[in-house]
Amino acid sequence: MTIRFFSPFAILLVWFAPITLLGQAKSTCALRPANLMQMRHCYRPLLVFSPNENDPRLKKQQSTLDSAADDMMDRFVLFLPVLAKSTSYQPPLDTPYALLSSKELTSLRTGFHIPQNQFAVLLLGEDGFIKLRSNAPVSINRINTLIDAMPERKAEMQRPHAN
Repeated sequence: MTIRFFSPFAILLVWFAPITLLGQAKSTCALRPANLMQMRHCYRPLLVFSPNENDPRLKKQQSTLDSAADDMMDRFVLFLPVLAKSTSYQPPLDTPYALLSSKELTSLRTGFHIPQNQFAVLLLGEDGFIKLRSNAPVSINRINTLIDAMPERKAEMQRPHAN
């Protein structure tokens, strides 16, 4: 009879793996999605349309999100800057984000009817529908309150070890 010993790390990994998976987006979700279709049923995209990376409204929105990055992660919010012109955009420090191709950015502006010189914030639900539309930066409280009222989020909060 052979006795096998397992390292403490392996035992902890097996023990906690199911717990950590419950608090994350589905395992089929792309970590860095390339388009909105890949985000559907995985993330809540927060599209921030801005004429350029120096727009003070964009900087304010990004700073607001960075100050509550844990809230954004808990709610599977994915920040998507949609810039008309960008030469040296600096992504956020802590907020989950995705940078899309210029072709995809153009498609978003066209699809949501937002001119290049306009600032707008759109929060999409996991279902892909617009849940919030604003022409000014949006507070974390407003985002959290809106998301927490969504049926999908209520179900997430009911799961053990959920965010």
